[in-house]
Amino acid sequence: MLDIQWTSDQPQPAAGQVLAVPVRAEFEPDALEARFGPGVRAALDAAKFKGKASTTFDFTRSHGDVLERVTLFGVGDGLDDPEALRQIGHDVVREAAKVGATTIVLDLQADTAAWNVGDDAERAGRLLAQGLELGTYAYDRFLSEDNRKPSSVQSVTVWADTTAPSEGTHAGQIIAAAVARARDLANGPGELVTPTFLANAAKEIVDGAGDADVSLTVFDRAECEKRNMGCYLGVAKGSAEEPRFIHLTYKPKGTSKGRIVLIGKGVTFDSGGYSLKPTDGMLAMKLDMCGSAAVLGSFQGLVALGVAYEVHVLVAATENMIGGKAYRLGDILTASNGKTVEVNNTDAEGRLTMADALVYGSKLDPDIMIDFATLTGACIVALGPYIAGVMTDDERLATDWMSAADRTGEHMWRLPLQAKLKEQLRSPIADMKNTGERWGGALTAGLFLSEFIEGKRWMHVDIAGPAMANKAHGVTTAGGSGFPVPTILEFLSGDIQLG
Repeated sequence: MLDIQWTSDQPQPAAGQVLAVPVRAEFEPDALEARFGPGVRAALDAAKFKGKASTTFDFTRSHGDVLERVTLFGVGDGLDDPEALRQIGHDVVREAAKVGATTIVLDLQADTAAWNVGDDAERAGRLLAQGLELGTYAYDRFLSEDNRKPSSVQSVTVWADTTAPSEGTHAGQIIAAAVARARDLANGPGELVTPTFLANAAKEIVDGAGDADVSLTVFDRAECEKRNMGCYLGVAKGSAEEPRFIHLTYKPKGTSKGRIVLIGKGVTFDSGGYSLKPTDGMLAMKLDMCGSAAVLGSFQGLVALGVAYEVHVLVAATENMIGGKAYRLGDILTASNGKTVEVNNTDAEGRLTMADALVYGSKLDPDIMIDFATLTGACIVALGPYIAGVMTDDERLATDWMSAADRTGEHMWRLPLQAKLKEQLRSPIADMKNTGERWGGALTAGLFLSEFIEGKRWMHVDIAGPAMANKAHGVTTAGGSGFPVPTILEFLSGDIQLG
């Protein structure tokens, strides 16, 4: 982790250091000229630097015997929202690493920054620390030594009018580490990240939990058969990799404020089964387990944060492959609650695995169940690649969740669970089919899942868009994004409306 310090005293220039100065749009040129001299102002005019978000301007100035590199960072309207705070932290580390800097002074005291700590200094510090840490992230496990480029940045000093945000630094670093864990799990190739690998990762998290009250249970195929998990095991039939049903438990110190179940889709590679995906569609399907990566990363984070809720994390991990034993179109699977499903699309496998996970989760008698899944391309068509679809009929749960998302700067949009669409799931030979018509595909997927919640308070979050990034954007690298780990941890750190 980075060494992040806050100070209200002006830091001294040093070798290997970058001074990072956020500059809002429509800044006062006189202020920069007074600080850095007329030459810098003339150069800014020539370069037409206007403080536009995500633009930079670099120069070097002399401080006695030290040459100090200065980078001006355009921040648009300023740093008053969560996304902007994470972004500036990320960007200053990325830019400093490009020149091999080891230390950064981030100047939030300058008039040009348009930064106001607001009413919640701790959260501001948490968001900034997240961005700083994520600026160092890279998935380089399979790069040779010559091609690895680890970040050179070791420490950041935040120079501001107040040091109150420093109270959020440690929590922000914990959240960033949880996001990084989720990204690492998602970015690993399918030959590495198997169901057994996920189970071992869960064990590693438990082993690193110190004196926290955590436990891990892993069911093999035989145990899942005893529990009649027919939908989950139907998907698993075609793979040489053994399925693993993962159950992590965390209990807080003191009295628990409630019991929460988090379920993540854990299809570690999705060929589409006999509804075979084309090459382009299959290439990114190592990422079809981003839901499980998110809940496993969140479990690591919530243990370190010491949240006040009892939390159960469930992952029904498997591959979806073809082969002599693979499930077929037209097969009828029986879920662990006795409901039968006619398979009319083997590429709608995630909802089948999660059906049995939801039934299992409901038996834990939770106050709330939430599932996270890269479930439908339809959700990406509806909302684009940066926004998750949120589905629930529980108004209080939706309010708490969407508020948490707003506070973290992650983008979500609530979609309706229109009961009339369940007609699309009717089957003449089983209780239901696993897919409906093309239209409203994200909604019928949510409605399918709702058949397995056994009357519990529940929410479905389709993360197909934001969990898988085709290219880098914001604080996200290409590949697994770690979405929505920050929102999960923010949600669990607040006062959830239970009962």
